[in-house]
Parts: sequence; structure tokens; C-alpha cells
Amino acid sequence: MRKKILGTFIIIITVLTLSFVMITNNSLISAMLIQHETNLTNEVRLTENLLKVSYHEAFDFQGFCEEIKQSINARVTIINSEGVVLADSDEVPELMNNHLNRAEIIETNKTGQPETAKRFSNTLNTDSLYVAKKTTIEGVNYFIRISEPLVDIDAITKAIRSYSMLVIIFTALMAILISFIITRRITKSLYQLTEMSNLISNGEYGKKIYNQSKDQIGLLTDSFNLMSKNLERSINEITSRNSELESILNSMINGIIAIDKNRNILMINKISFEILNLPEDYVVENESMYKIIRNDEIAEMVEISINQGVSQIKEIQYVHLDKILRIYINPIRTANDENIGSIVVIQDVTQIRKLEQMRSDFVSNVSHELKTPLTSIKGFVDTLKQGAINDHDTAMRFLDIIEIESDRLHRLITDILLLSEIESMDRDSEYLEANLKAVLEEVFEMLKSKADEKNIALKFSVERDYIISANRDRIKQMFINLIDNAVKYTEKGQVQVTIVEKNPWIQILVKDTGIGFSEVHKERLFERFYRVDKGRSRSQGGTGLGLSIVKHIVLLYKGKISVESTPGQGTTFEILLPNKSIMEKLNK
Repeated sequence: MRKKILGTFIIIITVLTLSFVMITNNSLISAMLIQHETNLTNEVRLTENLLKVSYHEAFDFQGFCEEIKQSINARVTIINSEGVVLADSDEVPELMNNHLNRAEIIETNKTGQPETAKRFSNTLNTDSLYVAKKTTIEGVNYFIRISEPLVDIDAITKAIRSYSMLVIIFTALMAILISFIITRRITKSLYQLTEMSNLISNGEYGKKIYNQSKDQIGLLTDSFNLMSKNLERSINEITSRNSELESILNSMINGIIAIDKNRNILMINKISFEILNLPEDYVVENESMYKIIRNDEIAEMVEISINQGVSQIKEIQYVHLDKILRIYINPIRTANDENIGSIVVIQDVTQIRKLEQMRSDFVSNVSHELKTPLTSIKGFVDTLKQGAINDHDTAMRFLDIIEIESDRLHRLITDILLLSEIESMDRDSEYLEANLKAVLEEVFEMLKSKADEKNIALKFSVERDYIISANRDRIKQMFINLIDNAVKYTEKGQVQVTIVEKNPWIQILVKDTGIGFSEVHKERLFERFYRVDKGRSRSQGGTGLGLSIVKHIVLLYKGKISVESTPGQGTTFEILLPNKSIMEKLNK
């Protein structure tokens, strides 16, 4: 520790001394150089004026240069527009190289103003300062250049370097002496502070260092103790607030993503992971938002919000996830109204829009289904009123048709009301015990005559009485709809119902040997008013709601339903209902 402190003192003081010397040296040299540039610039301007006043035909440029040098004690050179030296106070012009490529000549040729250059002079074996200016005399361009060696600056630089070495040596010796005196006093306190820092870095806040000293190290120790205490309190407050904020954000039903101006994610809540189908352990903080959201419309909204500072609201079709998302984007502003990022709120409205579409389709289908029998009834009533009622046979035939259509209308309205009732329920308040075997026997008795008319054998395989917690009438309706549907679409075959227990489920299989249907109908089979064969279904008295009612009854009792079918071979419906013990737990 002491060696490190000693070395540090020496290095610091040496570096400071060197820095001071270098800064002083550079400042002095810069000041002198500026003064030289100013003097030479003034002399160039004066020389230009003298040349213009003195110039005449057959003018002696060489004599002019030598005369000016006597006055200003500096080298004077006159160069023509081609770079050829016409006269020089110190050298033979004919022996000098072309000067058009000299830095000062190039610059003044561009600007027309005095321009400066510093470079090493081979002639004088030292750095020289050159100032040149372009001038025009009687329509001819010339360059006037004045230069002088920077001997005084070089001398000062050498002197400073010599003194600097003495200062550095003296300073290093003083640093060694001072460091030995101070090291003993601060080593112990520094060691304690180091230990405390290690504890704090490991999350152990609130520890104290025992201190008796009243000097600067003692004050530092007291400040450190106070800092440790305040840090403990602040960390606890921040942790508590972050925990509360995280709990609030994770309790929201919408996805929340905060991003900075660089489009990097600052914060994201759990529901965002669900909406965007991200793995729970996926680390997204400080990652680009576009790494998890790949949608041009959202990207455009983010850019507008950040660049223009305006809020954005839009509903988009997120094709990548097959979802409909409503996006709200608001800029994040500081107290000084500076836009530092954006908050992105993601609302998954897929189910809402699907329900709206289903509701719209339902209203449209109901209207159509009601209109058909009503139109038929009204048509026959009008015909009867116009005289057909006087023909007994015709009247009776028309009344039979009206009765059939009325029955169809009654069945349709009954099914609509039943479906509406089931859909409006989150759970059935009338949970009783339903014996599946007994209910199935009643349904078979009801549909036996209808099956016999089509030479269809109704069979069931039930090992024992299966008791579930459910409304008996709804379970009966479920069996009626399934078995009646199987009878409708089967000719001279059989309908087999099997009930077995597959803990914790009761499995119900309804299998027929009917006409079946292709895979294309499978996804929509349980939709309201969806018919595989529209003409056949209506001709047999179907309302198009039977399977939809079955599905909602199954879902009401937390069950599952699926179907498999092969055209020409038959269809099998599988229903899984929770057994009695599971259902009782769900209802508590």
C-alpha cells in the first residue's frame, strides 16, 4: 500500500510538473509565434505599399529587397505569378527553386490575403516563419514574401527544458519525502475504507468505521459512514418502489414497453411477453425494440413519436403473430419538455374483433334464418287470403306447410335463446349431479324411432354410472344435439357412444358411419349457422346451431371438444369433461 501511495505521489507530482512545464513552454512559444506572425504580416503589407508606390518601368526588384531588409532585418523575396523568384535579399534568385508550390504561396494565391507557414530552413538550419501576400501591380501578379528564423524561440525552448529537468528532480525528491510522512497516517484509514467498500459492493449497507481522528481522513471516514447509512436507506426505497412499479406493470392487462431515443428497451412488463409470444427468460432490456417487434407500421409510429414528439394510436394486423393489436405510443418528456423516448402500450384486441365479427355474422345469419320461414308463411297466408282457402285440399296443404315453417321458426328461436343463455354465463349456478349413463339412455329412447326410420342402430358402451357435477338438462341437450346430428348424416349404419374415465377426465366418444366431411370444414364446424351441406341440413329441420350449443355447454363445464372425420366413412366427436372431484374443486 505504502509503495503504491509513494509511487502515486511521485507520478502525480511529476506529471503535474511536466504538464505545467509543457503548457508554459507551449503557451510562451505560441505567444511569441503569434507576435512574429503579426509583425511579419504588418511588414508584408507595408512592403506591398512601398512596392506599389516605388514601382516603375525597369524596376530593380533585387535592390528593393535588399533595401527593405536593411529596414526590417528580415529576408525579403519577390516571386512572379509563375513561381519564379525575381529577387531575394539573402540568396541568388537564379539559383533558387520554383516557389509556386510553397504552402504560403499556395494559400495567398487562393485568398489574396497574407498567409503564414512555418517550416525548417535548410539554408539556416533552423525553423523559419514565412508570411506571403499576393499583390497586383499594373495588371501583373506578384508574391511578396518576408521570413525570419525562429532562433529566439528555439533558445527559449532549450532553456526551459534545462530548468524543467531540475524542477522535476527536485519535485520528485519532495514527493518521496511527503509521501513517507503521509502514508503512515492514511494507510490504516484507507484499509478500513476499502473493506467497507467491499462490503457495500456485496450489498451489505449500513456498516460503520470506528474513527477517532479529526483530520481530513477522519472527516472522510465520517462522510463514508453517513454515505453508507444514506445509501442503505436509498437502496431500500428504490428497491421498494421498483418492486411496486414492477408489480403494477405486471398486473396490467396491456403490454407496456418503455424505449429510449435510440429505440432501445428500458423496461417491459410480463404481458408484453405473452402478447408478442416471447420466451419468459428472453432478455430484452437494452436491446433494440425492433428485435422483438417486427412490424413496419409500429416502427413508423415509434419514429413519429420520437422524432416529432406526438402521440400515436393505431390498430394493426400483426401478421407475424396472426393477431390484431391496438397500439398506443406516447412520448416520454422531462420536466424541461425534452423528449427522451416513448411509452408503447400494446392491447391485444384479437378476440374482441373476432367476437365483433362473430356477433355481426350471427345477426346477419339470424336475420336470414328468420326471414326464410317468415317469408314462406307470409306467402302462403297471402295465397289463402286470395281465395285458396276455399279449396279444402289446397288450404290444408298450405296450412301443413305453414305449420312446418312455424315449427322450424320455433326451433330456431328456442336454439337462439338457449345459445344466448349459455354464452352469457361464466359458470353454471345450477350444479347438480348428472348420471351420464342414465341421461344417455333417455336420449337413446327419444331418438330411437327416428334412427329406426333410417335403419340406424344406436349403440352405447358405458362401463358404469359416471356421475359429474353439471346441470342434467344441459348434458341431456348436449347428447341430443350430438346423436341427432349423427342420425341426420348417416344412412343405414350405426351411431356408437362410448363413455370411459381417463382421470381426471370423463371421455365421451360419439362415432357414426355417416357421410363425414372434408378437413376444410373442421375449423368452422362449431360456428353458429355453419353447415357442411346447407340444403341437406335445412331439409332435415336443422337450425345450424346444434353443434355450437354443444361446444358452449362443454366449455361451460370446463371441458374440451374435438372432431375427426373422413368423407364417406364417418365422424367421431370427442368430449372431455372434468370428473366430479375436479369439478367440485373448480366450483369452490
